[in-house]
Amino acid sequence: MNIDSIKSFMDGLDITKLLPELESVLGHVDILMRGLVLLAPLVLLILGVLYCFAHPKEATHAFGYRFFWGMSSVDAWRTMQRIAGIAWMALGLVLGIVMFVISGKYAAWETMDVLWSAAKCILWELGLLALSCIVIDILVIILFDSKGNRRSEKKAEKV
Repeated sequence: MNIDSIKSFMDGLDITKLLPELESVLGHVDILMRGLVLLAPLVLLILGVLYCFAHPKEATHAFGYRFFWGMSSVDAWRTMQRIAGIAWMALGLVLGIVMFVISGKYAAWETMDVLWSAAKCILWELGLLALSCIVIDILVIILFDSKGNRRSEKKAEKV
């Protein structure tokens, strides 16, 4: 091969034609983003049901909502699992409905609008999940002391 044939080949080469279109690589972006947006509420709903009805009976590091305050006694553990289960079931249900309505409009939108909307929805989901964890932890701190005893029992013993 000589240099001239390589130069002529390179001059006629259009690299953009070798790269696939975004739509063909990702399929339909609106469907993919809708699935991603609806994934978090579905996972929250499933975890909420599991934490409410199928949590381990004693504190474990393998499964369950873990917060050191609620792992100090069996009563605190079970109560914490129920609180987390109810909160996450409710959050998963509400987020599922809201995100289903929002993502239902993706088919009519432009690709970049769909991507930005999906990013905002996912950030909202993460923010609400973090807020729910903070609320669950605060509720457990209000209900139990650091040793796992109910605070209402302490008041009853003093009287």
